[in-house]
Amino acid sequence: MKRPAPKRGRAGRSVLRDTRLDWAGLLAWRPSRPRWTRREAWTTRRLRWVGRLPRPTLPSVGRSFAFRVARPDPVAWLTALRAHGDSFRHTWAARRIGWAVAGVAGLVAVGAFGVYGSRLAAAIADHPYFAATEIVITPTTHVRPGALLESVDLHPGMSLWRIDPEALAARLEAHPWIRRAGVRREFPRRLVVDVVERKPVAILYLDELYYVDTTGLAFVRVGDRDPIELPFVTGVEAAIVADERPFARHAIRQALRVLDLMQAAGLPFRVSEVHIERERGVSVFPVEPRVALTFGWSGFKTKVARLERVLRDFRGREGRIREIDLTVGTAVVVRLRQPGAKSKRARA
Repeated sequence: MKRPAPKRGRAGRSVLRDTRLDWAGLLAWRPSRPRWTRREAWTTRRLRWVGRLPRPTLPSVGRSFAFRVARPDPVAWLTALRAHGDSFRHTWAARRIGWAVAGVAGLVAVGAFGVYGSRLAAAIADHPYFAATEIVITPTTHVRPGALLESVDLHPGMSLWRIDPEALAARLEAHPWIRRAGVRREFPRRLVVDVVERKPVAILYLDELYYVDTTGLAFVRVGDRDPIELPFVTGVEAAIVADERPFARHAIRQALRVLDLMQAAGLPFRVSEVHIERERGVSVFPVEPRVALTFGWSGFKTKVARLERVLRDFRGREGRIREIDLTVGTAVVVRLRQPGAKSKRARA
């Protein structure tokens, strides 16, 4: 009698039937179902992610049933929880929960700050960690940095939080020698002070001597030991006494402009005095040669160019010139010195 051939499965493999009774397999068996069903999609739409959790199972054995063993797999469950969190994060419920938590946290933070905010701010501001241990100041020429800091009551050890940069800069600019100041804090312990000093370019002659800066402002009195090797500005005493300070300052600016143009042109003499008159305008008196140069009130650049041509023609004979008048239209009036006459205006 011929022995029957074994049955073939779908892949052509033999299916061996085990006649022994496996109680553990029978108890753990349940029909396999898909991961996602139409009923779950229809009734529990908000919890779709529940059906997407993969089940760590063993491969199927046989045609119509599978063995599922309750076997812990930490890696699979961590992967499933991560996938679950990623999918839940974009759901409507997750957004609502996030907004609620953020609102409650904000209310708690505002309430706590309202109760303890002032104490916390004071504790932070007075903490030694924010004490100014380094004060950096721009090098100065006419005022000592230490004296400048003392004049505004600024010293190491002050808290950076207690320093107002704008107010401190305004107090520094109130100093007569400081034209512009800036203060910035570099946390946690550094304070930087940038100052620009006024540059004296002339000396205003009044009842006393005053330094004049580039803007025409008489900002500080000349001391007994201060240098006076600068041009003197005269002729505005009457305007200042008559309370015509705008005219006086405008006239000083015009005089300084003439000096700048003469210096830029490279004229070969040093100015001793600049005299201002309402009618004649600005007159310049060099130290050597002792010549009176009258410029008037306008057209200084053109007049300086004419002066260069006149001095070029009188090169080597400048001592014979008594006055050069540049106010007569486009002409230049040169008045020569009489033999044996001395110059009336001179300053040692």
